Amino acid sequence: MIQQYYHLFQGPVGWIGLLGSSQGLKGLTMKPTLEEALEEMGSSIDDATADPDAFYSEQACLERYFLGDIAALDDIKLDLSDAPPFFRAAWDACRAIPAGETRSYSWLAEAAGNPRASRAAGQSMARNRVALVIPCHRVIGSNGDLHGYGAGGLTVKAKLLEMERIAVSPVV
Repeated sequence: MIQQYYHLFQGPVGWIGLLGSSQGLKGLTMKPTLEEALEEMGSSIDDATADPDAFYSEQACLERYFLGDIAALDDIKLDLSDAPPFFRAAWDACRAIPAGETRSYSWLAEAAGNPRASRAAGQSMARNRVALVIPCHRVIGSNGDLHGYGAGGLTVKAKLLEMERIAVSPVV
């Protein structure tokens, strides 16, 4: 059995909880309070060891992201080995969406290999356990509306998109 670790720290959009192993990051939660972050992590941390040092690199990448280095998230290694194949394909497609841009669930389904699976693409985003690193905040409805964001709600989703748009905008 692979040893798992967890760490919680306060970030600019609330408390961030990380869960992973030497294989990579398996879970990330963002909640307004420490209590909500712990609740969201739930039983997944029961057999894990609290170890901030295990996430030194990941925390540094997240901090760089929040300071405007949008590409910093690409440096985070993920462990998604237990993901269903379509979810994995959708998550990979989501990671390919450029920072500051958005794509629809139907685009995501097509990019994941099944153009008729928009609902399944939506489910893959709803079950994204490493929100932000797999940037599901960049996936929106076909009509351009923001839809659910379990990692902090629509306000956080809008804030992340705006932050990314500013970070990638050319300086005039």
